[in-house]
Amino acid sequence: MIRCVVIGSGNVATHLAKALAPHVDICQVFSRNIIHAEELARMVSVDCAAINDIAAIDRDADLYLMAVSDDSIKDILQHFGRCDHGIWVHTSGSVGIDVFDGLRCRYGAFYPLQTFSKSKPVDMQQVPIFIEASDSATQQELVTIASKISGKVNLLDSEGRRRLHIAAVFACNFVNYMWIVADRQLHLCGTDIHALDPLLKETMEKIATLTPLQAQTGPARRGDRNVIDRHISMLDDDDARLYELISRQILDTYHEQN
Repeated sequence: MIRCVVIGSGNVATHLAKALAPHVDICQVFSRNIIHAEELARMVSVDCAAINDIAAIDRDADLYLMAVSDDSIKDILQHFGRCDHGIWVHTSGSVGIDVFDGLRCRYGAFYPLQTFSKSKPVDMQQVPIFIEASDSATQQELVTIASKISGKVNLLDSEGRRRLHIAAVFACNFVNYMWIVADRQLHLCGTDIHALDPLLKETMEKIATLTPLQAQTGPARRGDRNVIDRHISMLDDDDARLYELISRQILDTYHEQN
């Protein structure tokens, strides 16, 4: 069985390690926080070692899965030093695989396109995983491993992955912030975000049959400046600027500029 070292203990590391555990031998979990490393190690195997010393990372493993912050990837690689053994991959959407150049022989990206929280289960079979590799043999090995945990494995180069990550930020992270703003407004009238559950459900379901361009509704889509101005007048400065900016973008998309 493939021997795997998981480098990281956060949300992505946790979900990938748990999914991979039945298919590979996860022999170590490294994290600078030893308590977090121990928690994840216990989840995946009674024989998995938890470590917080980079020098203690096994140099004879077959796969090194780096599920850490973008800024930590190069730092860990350089502190560990050159290693010609095994396949090294990171899970970042925005870091190219050239980060491994000169430091590793076989390497790539193993990018799961999903938002992860440790406490919320995710069906990994439905999570798209995007693969890029240093060479065709490594690519095939990574595709084989990814296919054990996901039914949606794709090939994508570093530039494409960065674009994909930008799209994910707009579609997920920014949208979630909009829910924070919405929830704040709803609390002012004595309710909360769950008042919007049917609306959010219908919005998502429309995307199954319409393009986002076709699905857009609301006062800016209609060009209803009176409603837009009334809403803006009710908001504090930051939220008003956000409302105005997004409304202007929608107006420019669907209506001739004045």
